[in-house]
Amino acid sequence: MNDASFSALKNEVGTCERCPLGATRTHAVFGEGPERTPVVLVGEAPGAKEDESGRPFVGLSGRLLSELLEEAGLPREKLFITNTVKCRPPENRLPSKTETAACRSFLAAQLRHIRPRLVITAGNAPTRALLGTKEGISTLRGRLHSCVWEGMELSVLPLFHPSYLLRNRGRAEGSPIMLTLADIREALRLAREFTPGF
Repeated sequence: MNDASFSALKNEVGTCERCPLGATRTHAVFGEGPERTPVVLVGEAPGAKEDESGRPFVGLSGRLLSELLEEAGLPREKLFITNTVKCRPPENRLPSKTETAACRSFLAAQLRHIRPRLVITAGNAPTRALLGTKEGISTLRGRLHSCVWEGMELSVLPLFHPSYLLRNRGRAEGSPIMLTLADIREALRLAREFTPGF
């Protein structure tokens, strides 16, 4: 896929009606960031602020994520950030299997184009989607996982979802915030190991 076809993919996402979410969204949220980066962050689905703006992770939990990325030395401008589902599920409910399946080829095309060395997953939904597991984020986070997804070999590093961190803001040793900062620092270390000069 070249840059023109990546732009065409963005247009396709913006007009998609593969599932009922196409009829209720304000904006599809394709994602943003450099197309040539070793790190992609994948979330679950857009929320209200994302649906309104067309940008990923810009609500309260997104702002917290941006702060933690910056604090750990991996500013969001260096990542491509997207979601498994590109349109907001009503009332911010979890995406259904049908909705996730409808967007699967879009995420696959994004990852094929960007070819990241590392995929950071935020929360259970994207982690389970890529790793094909039912295990929860508390068990999966803190470790690098290898998988083959849609024919691609991926290295996946799961994080707690920032909405969970909003409800657990303490910074005691071993707290979700401090574990997430450690995970992001590990992501940066791995990205620099995979791509010297990153």
